[in-house]
Amino acid sequence: MLKVKNQIQITRRHTGLVGIAAFLVVLLLCTLKPDNRFSLSAAAADPPTSKTTTAIIVSATNRPLRVLGSDGKEHLEYDLLFTNLLPSPITLTSIEVSTEKGQQLLELSGDSLKAVTQPLLSPTPTNQIPASGTLATLIDVIVPPDKVPQRVTHRITYDFPPNTPDHIKALIGSLEIQGPELVVNPFQAIVIASPLSGNGWFNASGCCDDASSPHRFSRLIAGGARYVKPEIFAIDWIRLQDNQDFSGDGTRNEQYFAFGANVSSVANGTVIAVRDDMPEETPNQTVKNVKKPLDFVGNSVVVQIQPGIWATYAHLQTGSIKVRVGDRVKTGQFLGKLGNSGNSTAPHLHFQLSDGPDNTTANSLPFVIDQYRFVGLLDPGSNPPSTLRIEGKPHTERKTHPLITSVTDFR
Repeated sequence: MLKVKNQIQITRRHTGLVGIAAFLVVLLLCTLKPDNRFSLSAAAADPPTSKTTTAIIVSATNRPLRVLGSDGKEHLEYDLLFTNLLPSPITLTSIEVSTEKGQQLLELSGDSLKAVTQPLLSPTPTNQIPASGTLATLIDVIVPPDKVPQRVTHRITYDFPPNTPDHIKALIGSLEIQGPELVVNPFQAIVIASPLSGNGWFNASGCCDDASSPHRFSRLIAGGARYVKPEIFAIDWIRLQDNQDFSGDGTRNEQYFAFGANVSSVANGTVIAVRDDMPEETPNQTVKNVKKPLDFVGNSVVVQIQPGIWATYAHLQTGSIKVRVGDRVKTGQFLGKLGNSGNSTAPHLHFQLSDGPDNTTANSLPFVIDQYRFVGLLDPGSNPPSTLRIEGKPHTERKTHPLITSVTDFR
């Protein structure tokens, strides 16, 4: 849903030690329990187990959700949130993710930690938690399919900048946090058919380990009560022909090979929302027609495919949608044509499953595609207008999730 990049690519003075200490203790004790109304993916973190004062408080956006990727590995996806309670910055120095039995699954420090740590709605890498501010770290735990743990826990370290006042340092009893412990969500990825057909479909923004992907770093707040991760597993599909995504100068939608492609239902279900009145955007120009949250998806169809599970097909071509609210649709049924409406800078299909019908206030859910041909991964060193390079050995994939930068052929 968020922008496609480059066609392929969206104090006061000291009031006394006792006063400061009392203020910090109140903040540390007043930790709200997460809202669990969305049981499939809402946060369920036990509080960190430190028994002394700490400068930061740690939480998670959601229980780790798992998906079997096209690399043959299970990916456990969630974000850790770090809020700094102090009136001076804090440096996040390391994160270790382990099983409850102590087996290390992931270690982040130095450049690897900075690369996946960012402000709440920005891909800018940083490990400096601002004064009284919050950062998020994208966690992508990769394990063999038969080694998925039931729980994960964390060891987190941080440090003060050199100029931190001594009286602030004296209030903090530990620069290490053990926790939080998270139960891995038992939710199983939904098996679907592809919403597209034909060859050369490139995943330009999706899961799982690209911190610059708008889908992966997107975080929103619903109702002032809870964080949502609306697009972790969403995919933006662009079409390639001869390793290019458009012909000519790329200034018109019709020049893009994806524009006008048929979009079909990935499963049986009931249409619960249709939008078909938004104009097409101009490729590579500032988006002009997004004025409110529901405009982001542009012309779109939302289909409920199971209890509590909705499929969203976004950025469709104006006037192309052939279903209406209340219609029962079948797997493979034509819904509309791929377009460039809503928050889009080049023609593509944004597709996702969610635990609610409005994907700005719902959580993204994992899915796998029943069968497709994996062509390869886009070489990160290639970029328009030169010919794109695809690396890998083509093969058939069954019931896996095409990871970001993968190129796939569909039946």
